[in-house]
Amino acid sequence: MKFQTGHTEQYIRDQFTDTHTDSVGTLRWKINDAIPFDDMLADFRSLDLIDENVQLGSNLLREQENDEFWTNYKFKQPREA
Repeated sequence: MKFQTGHTEQYIRDQFTDTHTDSVGTLRWKINDAIPFDDMLADFRSLDLIDENVQLGSNLLREQENDEFWTNYKFKQPREA
C-alpha cells in the first residue's frame, strides 16, 4: 500500500501514538496540540486508525484555525505610513 505521506505503515502507526482526540473529536498532536496535515490524516484513515468524520472534521477545523491565525497575525502587524 502506498501512503500519501510517503512513509511506511509502521512509521504512520508510530506517529498515531503521538496524537490525541480532543473534547470535540478533533485529532491533535500531543506535543503541540496542532491538527495533523491532511496527508497524515488520510494515512491514518487508510489504516482505519480514525474514521471519516474525524478526518473531515479535523481538516475543516485546521483550515479554520489557520485562517484565524493569519487574520490575527495581519491585525497585529504595524501599519505602514
